[in-house]
Amino acid sequence: MKTSMNTLAMAAFAFALLFAATVYGADGKRYTLTMTGQDAEGLPSTNAMHKIADEVKARTDGKVRIKVYPSNQLGEAKLQYQGIMDGSIDMMLGYLDPTYSQAFDVTTIPFLASNYDEIAYIASKESNCYKLFEENCAATDMVFLGFFLNGVNGIFSVKDLGDYQDPDARKTALIRIANSVTYKMGIEAMGYPTVTIPWPDTYTSLQTGVMDGMTGIPSYMVDQNFGDIAKYFLPLDMFMETNAILISPVTRDSLPKEYMDIIQQVVDEVSAESLKTTEANVNAGIESLRAKNVTILPFSNEDRDRVARRVREKTAGALLDYFGKDILDKVQEDIANAGKAR
Repeated sequence: MKTSMNTLAMAAFAFALLFAATVYGADGKRYTLTMTGQDAEGLPSTNAMHKIADEVKARTDGKVRIKVYPSNQLGEAKLQYQGIMDGSIDMMLGYLDPTYSQAFDVTTIPFLASNYDEIAYIASKESNCYKLFEENCAATDMVFLGFFLNGVNGIFSVKDLGDYQDPDARKTALIRIANSVTYKMGIEAMGYPTVTIPWPDTYTSLQTGVMDGMTGIPSYMVDQNFGDIAKYFLPLDMFMETNAILISPVTRDSLPKEYMDIIQQVVDEVSAESLKTTEANVNAGIESLRAKNVTILPFSNEDRDRVARRVREKTAGALLDYFGKDILDKVQEDIANAGKAR
């Protein structure tokens, strides 16, 4: 029993060291931060985390070092949010679901944007959506630093997707969605039944028929994670795949302002770069799926506009009930301004 207690104590000590928000060097001016992510190595979002770490280290002359933990190594999403709130995790780049505020669902309103120029405006600091993330992160003890755009989401499946051109046609393919009311609205408005299954269980759920397909990740992530079993991919582009870049208020308040300014500057640059590269990443993912003999279902811009109009009609009332008039008015203002920015 004594050995067991010692082992537990050592494990607890190691755990505390890993999650220490700020570690000071002998000169009192060195900081080591933890940064958590949900995606695997090799993906643009994880590459961005490494770039943030490298740039911050270089620009602070090594005084601020960021240790990157991708692939949910520090726990599933809710544990990551809680770590940011209490300071046991310093930074995060990942999907921010509406657990703490429905405002975090605004960027996944179905067919919110119709092209990458409009997406760029909505993800910019000038937009109301950006301000809603700032305000609601602050209200839940998180500091929002910016968006990282992963791309736009289609639907992939191991089963025929039916008459995907007709949102009013009832389909049988069961589609997995993220923990998001707006994802549910959009996919069910397309005529598909939905299910929410934890990410680690998605692959086996597809293999065993627990679900038939999935939305919520761009084409290149489909290729990396499910390219060997996917049979169909629909480039629907219904949802923006915007990840949030966060820092803990505890960490922000413990860092000298000059270092926080550098972190924000680097995040701004990485965010801007993601807006420029995401379209190429999405297109490359589609071509890689095609090369693996995944059927890319025909879906033109005209098809998308027609389907989008019907989905918007079908979801208008539910969106108003969910968000309320104040938030939806701000979103509509963004849509109008995004159109002018093209």
